[in-house]
Amino acid sequence: MADIKNQTLQGRQVIDGKSFIDCEFQNAQMVYKGGPAPNFTNCRFTKSGFVFENEAANTMNLLRAMLQPQTNMRPFVLGMMPEIGGN
Repeated sequence: MADIKNQTLQGRQVIDGKSFIDCEFQNAQMVYKGGPAPNFTNCRFTKSGFVFENEAANTMNLLRAMLQPQTNMRPFVLGMMPEIGGN
């Protein structure tokens, strides 16, 4: 895993397989494509967000579809990831 330390990152940043330590993301698009999970330690985020592409986008689309009320799967999805549901 590549370590990126003490940097200010802006714009499009592909984050797969990287470890960010004491970094600041400013106006950044953190792009996750479904590869090795990134690691964030003591980072700050200002006007930044995630973009999901490739396999990661497929997974997000599956989860969004499963969360629709008509599926009756919302409790199942939130049970897999209780930290998202606030449980």
